[in-house]
Amino acid sequence: MAPPLGLRDTSRPLRGRGEMLHRLETAFRSAGARRTQVLCGMGGCGKTAVALEMAHRRADMGERVWWIDARQGGSLEAGFRAVARQAGATEEQLSCGDAADVLWLCLTHFPSPWLLVVDNADDPTLLDGPGSLPAGTGWLRPHASPVGNVLVTSRDSNSGTWGSMCSLNPVHPLTGEDITDAVQILLDYAPGQAGSVADAHRLATRLGGLPLALGLAGRYLAEVNQVPTAYRDPSTPTDFFSYERALAADLRHVDPANVIGRTWAMSVRLLEKRGDSCARLLLEVIATFADAPLPYTLVLTPNTLTEAGDLAQLDGPGLWKLLTALAGFGLLDLVESEPGAGGVPTARLHPLVRDATWNQQSLSACISTLHCAAMTDETGTPEEAVYWNHWRLLQPHGHYLFQKAKSEGVSENAMLEATEVALLAARYLHAHGMYQQARAEFEAVLAHERDHLGETHKDTIATRHRLAQVLHDQGELKQARAEYEAVLDYDREHLGEANQDTLTIRHDLAIVLHDQGELEQARAEYEAILTLRRELLGETHRSTLSTRHELARVLHDQGELEQAQAEYEAILTHERELLGEANPAVLVTRHNLARVWHDQGNLEEALADFEAVLEHKQEQLGETHPDTLGTRHELARVLQEQGELEQARAEYETVLAHERVHLGETHPETLTTRHNVASLLEAQGDLEGAREEYEAVLALRRKHLGEAHNRTLSTRQNLACLLYEQGELEQARTEGEAILALRREQMGDTHPDTKRTVAWLRSLDIEA
Repeated sequence: MAPPLGLRDTSRPLRGRGEMLHRLETAFRSAGARRTQVLCGMGGCGKTAVALEMAHRRADMGERVWWIDARQGGSLEAGFRAVARQAGATEEQLSCGDAADVLWLCLTHFPSPWLLVVDNADDPTLLDGPGSLPAGTGWLRPHASPVGNVLVTSRDSNSGTWGSMCSLNPVHPLTGEDITDAVQILLDYAPGQAGSVADAHRLATRLGGLPLALGLAGRYLAEVNQVPTAYRDPSTPTDFFSYERALAADLRHVDPANVIGRTWAMSVRLLEKRGDSCARLLLEVIATFADAPLPYTLVLTPNTLTEAGDLAQLDGPGLWKLLTALAGFGLLDLVESEPGAGGVPTARLHPLVRDATWNQQSLSACISTLHCAAMTDETGTPEEAVYWNHWRLLQPHGHYLFQKAKSEGVSENAMLEATEVALLAARYLHAHGMYQQARAEFEAVLAHERDHLGETHKDTIATRHRLAQVLHDQGELKQARAEYEAVLDYDREHLGEANQDTLTIRHDLAIVLHDQGELEQARAEYEAILTLRRELLGETHRSTLSTRHELARVLHDQGELEQAQAEYEAILTHERELLGEANPAVLVTRHNLARVWHDQGNLEEALADFEAVLEHKQEQLGETHPDTLGTRHELARVLQEQGELEQARAEYETVLAHERVHLGETHPETLTTRHNVASLLEAQGDLEGAREEYEAVLALRRKHLGEAHNRTLSTRQNLACLLYEQGELEQARTEGEAILALRREQMGDTHPDTKRTVAWLRSLDIEA
C-alpha cells in the first residue's frame, strides 16, 4: 500500500524530534531479529509527523515503504493484504492460508530494504487479527528480515499491550528543554508578523508544547495576517499575545472546528469501547481541579469520590485501572513524585486536555472530593510540618475551587465545603511562612464570609482572627492590634471572659502589645490569662504553657533574666515530657532559653543550643522559613560576640537576603538583622558603612515602632556610640541623654538596657 508521502515542506523542519529520529535510525540499522518500533503518546504530540519524516527518509534512500491506516478494522486488514500482495503473495495463498502468515513469510524474504508503517493504531486490539498482538501471533509479528523494519504510531503506551517484540518510544509534547523548539514552530509559521519571541514562548507554554496545537496556532495566525485589515473582524487574534488571550477566554475562539477537543474525544471513546465506561467522567473530574499537580492517592480514592456519580461505585483497583488507562493514552501523566512533593505521586493533565474537557457539572463533585481528602487523618493538619508535602499539593486546588465556586455558582453546602478547604490551604501558607500569600487568601475568604454570613457570624470572626495572626507575623502591628481588639470585643460579648476562644484572643493581643513595646500592659494581660488557664485547664495544658512562655519573654525583655531562665526551664521540662524533643513548641522554648543564656554571657551554652535547634528547624521547616532564619540570626549574634566576625557576617547576610524576600524590607525582623549587620561592620572598622545602616534602620524603626520602642532606642544608642567614635562628641552626648530619659521612662532605672546607657554616658564623663 503506497504511503501518503507527497511533498515535504523543507522550509519547516521537524522541530524537536531530531533525537527521536536518530534513535529510530539506530534501531533500524541494528543487526539480528528486528523489533517493531512503537511511537506512543497523547493525541496531537506529533507521532504521525515523525513517522512521515522517517518514511520520507527511507523512500529517499530507495527503500520500499508501505503505509497502513489502522483506525478501522476493515481498512486495516485490507491494508495488510495489499502489502502482502505487493511483497509477492498470490491471491491463492491469501485465500487458502492465514493471511498474516503469508504476509510475514513474504516480508521476511522480500529482497529489497523495506519499511512498514502502521499509523493511528490507537485501538491495538484491532491488530490481534487471527491471534494475539502481545503474543506475536496477530497482524504484527517478530521477523528475521535483515533489511525490513516496522514502525507503529499509537496513543496506547502500556507495555503489556504490545508484548516483548515491540520497543516503545514515547513521544512527548515539546516542553522543558524542548520549549525552544515549540517556540520555533510558531515562528516558522508566522515569522516576524505575529509578535516577539517572548510572546511566542508564552503561547507555546500555554499550549503545553503540543505540536498539533502549535501548528494550529501558527497556521491560524499566518492565514489571518494575509487578510487585509479592512476585511478582518476587529476581535480576531492576529498575534501570539492576542491568540493566548483568546485561548484563555474560550478554546472555541481559536479552534472553531474543535480539532483539539475531538482529538481527546477519540481517545476517550476507545477507552469506553474497551469497557472503561467511567473514563470520560474521571477525566472531567480531574480537569475541573486546578492546573497543578494533583495528589491522586490523597484525592482520587473510593473514600473521597462518594459524591462523584458513577465513580463512587469504583473500588481501589478499579480507579487505578482507569488512571493507568488514561495515562496509557497520554491524556494525563502519572508522576511518581514531583520535585519537593516528598514522594507523593501526582497526576498532571495537559493544559489543552483540561481546556477541552472542563465541565462545570463536575465542580460540586470536585469540591466534595477535595473536602473529603482535606479532612482525612492521612492528610493531617496544615500547621504540622510533617504534613506539608500533602498541603503543598492540596493548597492550589483549594483556592482554585473556592474561586470557581464563587464565580460559577454552586449549592450552599458545596460553597461551605469550598470555603473550609480554602481556609485550610491558607493556614498551610501561613504555617509555611508564606505570609503575603496567606494574607491574600484569608482576605478573600473573609470578604466572601462578610457578604454571605455577615460581620458577626462566628465563621467570619474566626477568619478575622486568622487574618490578624498573619498581619502580626508580617510586622503589621497596628493593623493586627485593631483586628484582635475587634474580635476580642465580640468574644467577650458572646462567649464570656473565661471562654477558651476569648482567652486565645487576649493571649494573641498581648503578644502584639509586647512587640509594640508595651511591656507592663502585656505582662498584666499574661498574668491574668495565666491565672484563668491554670484554673480551667491545669498547669501542664499546652495553652497554659504557651501563656507562661510568653510571660517569660516579657520577663526577659524587662531584664529579669534569672526569673525568665527559671520559667523557660520549667516550661521546657513539661513540654519535653508531653511533646518530645523535636516538637516545634519545644524548639521555640529552647531557642528563647538560649537567648537568655546569651544575654547572661553564657555564650558556649547558647551556641550549642542554637546549633541544635537550627538543625531541627532546617529539617522540619526548611532553610527559608522565618523561624529557621530567626534561630540562624541568633547563632550569628553569638558568633559575633565570640569574635568570629567573618562567619557571623556570612550568616547575617544570608539571613538578611531571605528576610528581604520573604518578610519584606520593613519587617521588624529584617530591621533587627540590618541593625546587627551594622554593629558587625562597626566591629570590622567600616564606620561609614555601619553609620549608613544604623541611620536607615533608625528611620524605619521610628516610623513603624515609634520613638520610645526599645528596638528604636537600641539602634539610636548604637548610632550615638558610633558618632562618638567618629569624633562628633556633642551630638553623641545629646543623643545619649535623650535615650537615657526615654529608657528611664519606659523601663525604669534597674533595667539592664538602662544601666548600659548609664554606664556608657559615664564612660564619656557625663553625669547620668
